[in-house]
Amino acid sequence: MFILTEEAKQELQKRLNEHPKRFVRLQMRHSCFLKLKLTLEDASGEDDVHVTMDGIDFIIDKNHVHYIRNKKIDFIPDATGFKQFEAV
Repeated sequence: MFILTEEAKQELQKRLNEHPKRFVRLQMRHSCFLKLKLTLEDASGEDDVHVTMDGIDFIIDKNHVHYIRNKKIDFIPDATGFKQFEAV
């Protein structure tokens, strides 16, 4: 469905270790095309698609799957200190 870069895997594992949750919710940011919002959650919703990749359990709203399909998810810290995930 999508590919994770090594940088994205490392950052997600770090966050999961710091805040033990079961799922990583992957969704597009409404304000920025190709920017992703990743949140850690304990449960999924009825409309979520489940994807397990590299030992990480993702949940994606079924209406957002087409934005992410066949994309590479990368972690790019930006110069202002914000940590960003992008679909490229």
